[in-house]
Amino acid sequence: MRTLADRLQTVRRPAVAPAHPLADRGERLARWFGARLSQAERGAVVVERSLQLPSDAASALAGHANACYFDTETTGLSTGAGTVIFLAGVGFVSGDTFVARQYLLPDYPHEPALLRGVAAELRRLPRLVTYNGRGFDIPLLSARLTMNGLFSEMATLPVEHDDLLPAARRLWRRPLGGARLAMVETGVLGVRRTSDCPGAEVPDRYFSYLRTGSPDALVEVLDHNLQDIASLALLDAELVRLRGGAWRSAPLLDRRGMAIDLLRHGATQDALELLEGAALTCSEPGEAVVLRRLASRLLVGAGNVERAEQLWRSLTTRASLDAASAWLEIARLRERHRSDLGGALDATRAASRVLDLTFALGRGGGMLALGKLRLQVDARERRLRRWVASAERRAARRAA
Repeated sequence: MRTLADRLQTVRRPAVAPAHPLADRGERLARWFGARLSQAERGAVVVERSLQLPSDAASALAGHANACYFDTETTGLSTGAGTVIFLAGVGFVSGDTFVARQYLLPDYPHEPALLRGVAAELRRLPRLVTYNGRGFDIPLLSARLTMNGLFSEMATLPVEHDDLLPAARRLWRRPLGGARLAMVETGVLGVRRTSDCPGAEVPDRYFSYLRTGSPDALVEVLDHNLQDIASLALLDAELVRLRGGAWRSAPLLDRRGMAIDLLRHGATQDALELLEGAALTCSEPGEAVVLRRLASRLLVGAGNVERAEQLWRSLTTRASLDAASAWLEIARLRERHRSDLGGALDATRAASRVLDLTFALGRGGGMLALGKLRLQVDARERRLRRWVASAERRAARRAA
């Protein structure tokens, strides 16, 4: 058995000095990775690699604005002063080739060289593309530039920034169960990573390299970062294709999110076509109402109130809460956009009858939901009765 004194003696031993001194680390990294590496100023290392893009992705990006695809690997998950970018990948498309430059930090004193190189790469093209870059990568890059006094480099960062994470959440979070880049790669892009370093292990790999000086631990980290920025280009191409009309044949897509995305990009007619088709074929409880509500707003905005009412009528064929909600929406359309108070009252009474039948058949889905809708229907019916009666009295006075 080891005594407490033996254990304390082990703790008191001086730390093992790195196998390779600081001055040699940049050269060692360059030699380790071969001809694909070149040493930048003051020791920052640049890894240059290229990949062949699929033909459909290359053609989709050919007519799109040129962009820098950017991702970082860091020593932590916060954007505070203690987190350092030790690997920054910048990629761009040249024809059907994806060119990547990865800036690797040999040790902390070389950080200004890495930051200068990354800032120079990002200002080459007017558009920046990231995945959660607004929430993490760019704030951290700005913080590190500030910490190192590189204010002029910070001022040259691209103004146009497309963070693909919000779009991925709109289009695939519900079908996939999440919107992490790895999930989108597998479910949408068809990317299969054969060997990869999990993101949670990335900081430990770099700390291991700092302790031992061996680049072995960084090989998979560089491959992980390369695939991240290459997947950004593939995802950017997929979004271009979907917004150009490929949503009609997409096998996996959140149709509501796709419609919102089309509206954000000014494709109102495409969004309306998508919503109408989705509303007529959707069988998910509650989702059909949401899809019709979005389509109805677009139709009313285009002045086609009759078509909007027909869209809601297609949901009234079966006694359910959704059918009662549809009659209530028809009542709103008739009251607000046609000034037809009598027709609105008839639709509200139809909603009341459907609610009674739904309750009798046990299709309410719960007393709370049924009760909330009943309160809305009764309140609207009472108000419309008063208004219709008042309108009839005014008409009688005018006739007299």
